Amino acid sequence: MTDTKNNTRQDWLSVPRRREEERLDPHVYKRGINGLTVEEALRRAVPRVMDILGRSGEEYSEFERQLVRQTVRACLISQVSRANLYRIAGILVADRRDEGAYIDTSLALAYVAALRQAFLTELSVGERVQTPLGYGEVRYVSEDGANAAIKLDSDYEVWLPVQRASRPDTSMRRAS
Repeated sequence: MTDTKNNTRQDWLSVPRRREEERLDPHVYKRGINGLTVEEALRRAVPRVMDILGRSGEEYSEFERQLVRQTVRACLISQVSRANLYRIAGILVADRRDEGAYIDTSLALAYVAALRQAFLTELSVGERVQTPLGYGEVRYVSEDGANAAIKLDSDYEVWLPVQRASRPDTSMRRAS
C-alpha cells in the first residue's frame, strides 16, 4: 500500500505539451482527456471560469468573454487540466480581494495573461491569431516552432512563419 500523504505536490500544475505528438489535436483525435472532446470540455470550463471571475463584481464585455474562451480552448488543446484553469481564476479573484491586485486592469485580461505566461508561452494550436492575411485559428505548429498552419476566417488555410502571426492586442481593453 502506498502512502499518498507523503507524495510531493510539485506536479500540481499541468505541463504544456511542446511536441505535436504530445498535444491533443481535436482535428485528429475524437476524444481527449476523461473522454471529453475539446468542445465538450470548453462548454464545461468557460461558464465556470467566468463565474469565478465574476465573483470580483466585474462585468465583462463580449470581447473579454471571447478572449477568455479562446485562451481556455488553447489551454485545453495543450492538455491543461480544467482544475488548473479554475484554480488560476480563483487565485486572481482572491488576490484582488485580499491584496488589491489587478485594480488597473480587467480580471479577464489578467487571467488571459496568466494563462499565456504559465502554459502558452509560444504560439499554440487552437489560439486565435492575427496575420497579414487576416484573423484565423492556429491548426498546427511545426515541431521546431518556426511555422504554423492557420485557418483564416475566410476558410483558407495558410502556412506561415510564426513571426507573421500574432495574438490580438489586449493591452488597450479594460473592464466595462
